[in-house]
Amino acid sequence: MLPEEGVNAVRVVVGLLVRGEYEELETLTEGRRLSAPEMAAAVTASGRDLISPPDDAFAALEASGVEQVSDAERAFHVGVPLWTAQDGRSGLVLRLALSELAGGVWTVEVEGIEGAGAG
Repeated sequence: MLPEEGVNAVRVVVGLLVRGEYEELETLTEGRRLSAPEMAAAVTASGRDLISPPDDAFAALEASGVEQVSDAERAFHVGVPLWTAQDGRSGLVLRLALSELAGGVWTVEVEGIEGAGAG
């Protein structure tokens, strides 16, 4: 189960993605894995308009591949279903890696947006 602070980090990332704030998202993730243009291209390729998921979608998030990186750091991999104006819950999935550092500080990496070419 993803801790509440991790879910809050996911909410921030999804909000930025839905609003098309790719530059801000790249800054938040320090440009690891995907750049702003790559994220924008993946969303555009879907041919769909992202919308904010309902609150209960975040409650159902399950972490996979939980790793204890060190005594003070854990890493989580999460697949976040994305919602679109056309489909509601769509086939698009936002893949994230979240790390909980000492003191409850979280870092996030966008690993990919899957299903984007299927629109």
